[in-house]
Amino acid sequence: MKDYHFQENDQDFGLTVRLDDINEKVKQFQKETAEDELGDANAFLNAFESEKFDIPLQEEPEPEEGGDTIQPVPVKPVRKQPEPISEPEEEEVEYEEDERFGMSKKTMGLIAVLAVIACIIGFSFVRCGFGGGAPAKSTGEVSPVLVESMLDEEEAVVYDIIAGERMTIVLTEKTKVIDEQGRDIAYGGLEMGDLVMVKLDTDGKTALSVDYSDVTIQTKEMTGLKADAAKHRLTGEEDSYAYGEKALFLYDEEKISPKELEPCDLLELKMVEDIIWSVEVLEYHGYIEVENAKNIKDGEFKLDEEDAVPLEEGMKVAVRAGQHEVTVTGSNIETRKDTLFVEAGEDFIYDLSKAQEKVGVVIVNANVSDYKLYINGALTENPAVLPMGEYDLVILKNGYHEWSQHVKLDKDSLTVNAELNRDMQYGTLTVTADTEGAWVYINGEEYGVAPMQVNLPYGSYNVHVAKDGYDTFRQSVTIQSSTASLHATLD
Repeated sequence: MKDYHFQENDQDFGLTVRLDDINEKVKQFQKETAEDELGDANAFLNAFESEKFDIPLQEEPEPEEGGDTIQPVPVKPVRKQPEPISEPEEEEVEYEEDERFGMSKKTMGLIAVLAVIACIIGFSFVRCGFGGGAPAKSTGEVSPVLVESMLDEEEAVVYDIIAGERMTIVLTEKTKVIDEQGRDIAYGGLEMGDLVMVKLDTDGKTALSVDYSDVTIQTKEMTGLKADAAKHRLTGEEDSYAYGEKALFLYDEEKISPKELEPCDLLELKMVEDIIWSVEVLEYHGYIEVENAKNIKDGEFKLDEEDAVPLEEGMKVAVRAGQHEVTVTGSNIETRKDTLFVEAGEDFIYDLSKAQEKVGVVIVNANVSDYKLYINGALTENPAVLPMGEYDLVILKNGYHEWSQHVKLDKDSLTVNAELNRDMQYGTLTVTADTEGAWVYINGEEYGVAPMQVNLPYGSYNVHVAKDGYDTFRQSVTIQSSTASLHATLD
């Protein structure tokens, strides 16, 4: 270690200043104050001032600009020849105003920034713990979850609605369970489709509580809804609800497609903020399928107290499982009422082949007798008992034109009046008598003196031949060909 002496105007300082010792003390103070690298400035100054300097007798040294003034201490002067001042082994440091504290302003600022960063890293380390994974849910954090499945009685796969992620939670004997009425109950296990508020422990997995009563969760029973899978909505005549992409649709503890729902189904909807996440079918549907209805005229189908709809062959009507009253009417059948029991998920075949036809009586009144009556081409007695419907009537009689009429039998009895017209064919009647001058009468009308001829329509006639002084001749004659003759003998 070299000794350095300061001399000015031939006056030596009385004591030696050791720069290496000063630097060593600065390093020691920096090490002892690692939590605050600014150090203790007063301690440094005290250490520095503890060294004794040679005080000039005549003139005080000028202090550095911005530095502290060192007061001289009176001592006995010692005259020595000044030694040449050599360069120090360590790098010379320029001391600014704050060098009295052991460092520069620039260094102080850098240390402050590093200290802030170190605090942030330390806080994050403490918060995350020693697990090394993603931050766990804090104690007391509550989230609405949809139970998708149960791995066992203690583990459940759930969908966190807020976070939008699937996870597994564990339930223990210490898990607090709150029912729909807000009462604490013993844990009995979650079920698929449950929508509950879950509070997790700090491990992000163990359930501290399961709450069915939280106001965040809404439950409704609805009917009359049909699913629109493309729009993810359940829609009725007056109501419409959106359902989540991960929503569950359940019947009899089994998953079903929303497309399987029918408006007659009774549904329990579980929602969070008006979004459906769970749909349980409380009362499922079956179908009534109609067969052999094609022969029923003007048919109508009525289910329970609903409005009647047109009856169609093969029609399929969705109904809630259970007992139902069905009424079928038609213009040609007797009104039919049946009680049906439909199983859930099953088709009930409703066969109308044995529907009783409605019948009525057709009565024909004609202006002739001894005729033949044909109905739809078949010879029929008069009156005729027929099923309700439409018919063609035909009456035939010799000497008369054919009579026909189309009728509709839609009531208990139908009376038809038939007026037959004669067939106007003629024949020639020749009347002769054995007495000259006898008069001829036909059907009471005078026609002339026999012998005579007259043209008459086909038919039967009464002929009288009379002359004074003789008995009257009486006889019937039928004309059914082109000629006929009659000879009268008078007595």
